[in-house]
Amino acid sequence: METVKITENGSHPEKRGRSRWHRTISAFAWMAGVLLLGGCATAVGLYLAENEVDLTAWLQQVRGPLFLWRLALYTVVAAMWLHRVRTVLLRQASSPWAICRLEVMMVCLALLIEFTSYRWGM
Repeated sequence: METVKITENGSHPEKRGRSRWHRTISAFAWMAGVLLLGGCATAVGLYLAENEVDLTAWLQQVRGPLFLWRLALYTVVAAMWLHRVRTVLLRQASSPWAICRLEVMMVCLALLIEFTSYRWGM
């Protein structure tokens, strides 16, 4: 006869461990899927442009609209952050400086994305 220790909340420790592995594997699967989708999009773009020079020339032509698209995405994300998420996190966070550091990191990430896009001519 085998005895299984049950935790205070009534769950089996083996099941909790399996769900952690399941979440980890599914997160890696999602990341691999996103990378695969990005690679496929790049391959389709190169195929439609027929060479890299034409694709680069086309990206130079649509540089302005792509910047406006990214700016619109940044605006929507910032509005959702300020309107819904920030207040909830400030109530739950042990330190408001943690939220401030998160905001600074996101602004730095957006600036890095824009610098990279400008450097590559998009």
